[in-house]
Amino acid sequence: MYDIDNSGIIDRSEMENVMKSIYSMLAAVSEAPPDDPKKRANAIFSEIDINDDGGLSQEEFLKGCLKDDELMKLLEQLFNVLTTTME
Repeated sequence: MYDIDNSGIIDRSEMENVMKSIYSMLAAVSEAPPDDPKKRANAIFSEIDINDDGGLSQEEFLKGCLKDDELMKLLEQLFNVLTTTME
């Protein structure tokens, strides 16, 4: 879903797009985090790119997301907003 070009990896640009999308959806319901999504994406990317090859494999992405408490909170917040608006 996040691998826009279907290359099998998520690159830094795709990670930035993911974070911008999450922030935009949360902003629509006045729950956007105060920090910059591009800076957050780059910090997360640097942290979870285990082999430092400039791309995140599915395994790196999933493991990294599970280890990053802030990202998990954002995803949970987004999930809660989406499920609440769908009811």
